[in-house]
Amino acid sequence: MNKFPDFSNYGYQIIRELGHNRAGGRVTYLGAEINTQRTVVVKQFQFARTGVNWSEYDAYEREIQVLRGLDHPSIPHYLDSFQTVAGFCMVQDYKNAPSLAMKTQWTPEQVKQIALSVLSILNYLQSQIPPVIHRDLKPENILVDEQLQVYLVDFGFARLGGGDIAVSSVIKGTLGFMPPEQMFNRQLSAASDLYSLGATLICLLTHTPSTEVGVLIDDTGRINFQQRIPELNPDFIRWLQKMVEPNVQNRYANANEALDALVPIKVLRPSPKTQVTKKVLPSLVGLTTLSFIVFTLVRVKPFFFNNIDVTVTTNLKSSTRLIRISKNPERIYFSVKLPDLPQGDYDSACQLFDESGILVGMGQSRLTLSAKEFSAWCWYDFNPNIDQSGDWTFKFFIDNEEVAQKTLHIVTP
Repeated sequence: MNKFPDFSNYGYQIIRELGHNRAGGRVTYLGAEINTQRTVVVKQFQFARTGVNWSEYDAYEREIQVLRGLDHPSIPHYLDSFQTVAGFCMVQDYKNAPSLAMKTQWTPEQVKQIALSVLSILNYLQSQIPPVIHRDLKPENILVDEQLQVYLVDFGFARLGGGDIAVSSVIKGTLGFMPPEQMFNRQLSAASDLYSLGATLICLLTHTPSTEVGVLIDDTGRINFQQRIPELNPDFIRWLQKMVEPNVQNRYANANEALDALVPIKVLRPSPKTQVTKKVLPSLVGLTTLSFIVFTLVRVKPFFFNNIDVTVTTNLKSSTRLIRISKNPERIYFSVKLPDLPQGDYDSACQLFDESGILVGMGQSRLTLSAKEFSAWCWYDFNPNIDQSGDWTFKFFIDNEEVAQKTLHIVTP
């Protein structure tokens, strides 16, 4: 006999349990929409159970309120909600990706890519009116699939507000990942979620399970991790330290500032000798959802950067150079050519800014150049529900130096 609840009257069939918080009366199921067989997540809030605090209903209502106002590919969409005899249920998109708490071994380069992706999501949340503060950012609430696509979930503790977020009568969050201002029920700001992200990244880099994050916190309440990861670049260590500064004034002010600071940083300490291989790695860089693929190279002197050519097109086989593009195409391509570069290893990065100067996409890659001409492709997938019309700017970097810039006009079809 099926031990799962019967939600067929509401149009859903439960497949299996994904997780639970019995103390809070919450169980998460994998389900299917009966009419379409669409795979969904059903969160059941069992407020009528003995011993369950009905105050959890606030978290349920808050999550629905927040999710209804969000539209981002890395945040599972709110689909439906309904009342049951025992409480309530909420239905969301299903993302086939485990949480960071399920895997303890990530390379430093992968951790940087995850950091960049989460910062891009936080940047989106903080740009909302009013801004959204997640308040419970931790490994369990960040999903990452095999392609390193990142998703942020569980907005039950999220707060809406402008500027500093007002003090709450109840402290919400997870010990070890809460910044001091949240722990002591003080005003929150855009920098509050950065502390939680920093603590999460440090857990990944030090292979510390989230349930044991307390071992990283010293007697002064500061996260002490530097000795555990001596192989990391000191610049990356300093970036992490600033993310988890106990004093909010000493942290990055917001996700966009932290993102800009992280982009050019190399994760590992420089090797005494750079190993050059003959293999040429792909130079295709994706800008979608701000995910990064990282390049590492030797420093290139500025005098090499001459005769740089940037072409914008909607078709890789087309030679047409575009400066005005409709949001109709699913993807646009940027071709960058830098002639007369010496053979060797190169770090390259691309960034795309919308008409407001907000970073909407970026990519990074590592390759070894064995031919004279450097050529790279970057692409961006439009989201017509989010992307705005206007003059957008594409920038390309070699070894942290901006070497090319291209402006294009995006129009509404």
